[in-house]
Amino acid sequence: MGKKTAEAPSGTASGMMRQLQVPEPYKVVIGSIPEIEPAENEVQVDIAFCGICGSDVHAYKGKHPFVPTPAYPGHEGSGIISKLGKGAEKFGLKVGDKVTFEPNLNCGTCYNCRKGLYNICLNLKVMGCQMTERTKGMMADKFVAPANKVVKIPKDMSMKKAALTEPLAVGMHAVRRSGIKVGDHVVILGAGTIGLSCLQFAKLAGANVLISADFLPNRLEIAKKLGATHTVDLSKEKSVADYLAKNPQIMGEEGVDIAFECVGVEGSMNECIKITRKGGTIMVLGVFGDEVNHFNAAWVQDREFNIMGSLMYTWRDVTDTVDAIYKNKVNVDAMITNIVDLNDGAKGFEMLDKDAKNSIKVLVKVSGKE
Repeated sequence: MGKKTAEAPSGTASGMMRQLQVPEPYKVVIGSIPEIEPAENEVQVDIAFCGICGSDVHAYKGKHPFVPTPAYPGHEGSGIISKLGKGAEKFGLKVGDKVTFEPNLNCGTCYNCRKGLYNICLNLKVMGCQMTERTKGMMADKFVAPANKVVKIPKDMSMKKAALTEPLAVGMHAVRRSGIKVGDHVVILGAGTIGLSCLQFAKLAGANVLISADFLPNRLEIAKKLGATHTVDLSKEKSVADYLAKNPQIMGEEGVDIAFECVGVEGSMNECIKITRKGGTIMVLGVFGDEVNHFNAAWVQDREFNIMGSLMYTWRDVTDTVDAIYKNKVNVDAMITNIVDLNDGAKGFEMLDKDAKNSIKVLVKVSGKE
């Protein structure tokens, strides 16, 4: 078990706020830090809910390749604007607006930014991952963000649901990037938050066959509810490749058009290589805590695979995801398995680390205001 969260008072002194911190691997504390006032073109948001991302768990375990400890996690937030910095109103924002975030911070001047590929900015930072003094994570009473990274949501949209915008936008971006076509056959390895996000948007895009694979039967049951036509329980099956060999009628002669790698381990990556048809596409979304040392590169050349990474999203992905959640085109309620109070934040990280079979998306309730 991870070390328990240090005790913190339910309230804080005037001008102070609570902040969840990971000072070292497997340790979570609730610190008290000064509130940050919004500067020019910034807004302050009272956080309602914040999801714990798989990347946050990797950092908690000291396994994230780009997020060292001490860490101040939290980039899947929703909340209500409480203060506007000078000039922030020109972004169409006002105090009292319900919002979520596009948490990628780009420089705006590098080659990729100039080409419009700002989600892979050469100097990319992510709120709650690569911190600055003004952008520590959203698992806090208040959060200050650039006004152009704050996304208004409908007044009657659930704050709990809005906190799922960021991870679902990852899935939307990956599905768009994959070039998926109506009728495609898709396999998704991993039925966590990102895998289930890819599943739902692949279904909306018109995929004909959708297979979700995981070692955890509870997750696969949710995948079925969210549109998977077939599921592969890897605690019982040898592999996805073996399952497809035993059930050739599922894919037919067309085979697997697109495989989404949403786990981040060597075995899952090589499984994608085995199952994808010649000329097919492999989308890599998983965060790899360890290096991939054995990779069948010969098949990549021989089968002309298209292997693409997918990182984060663009503004369009985020706003379209808000719309999809609000209009119930996607189901986020089925993905929320636990809600913990900010003062008990360690429990959320422990759930995702030690009890993954019963945990998909864990939300940290900060104010909990709707």
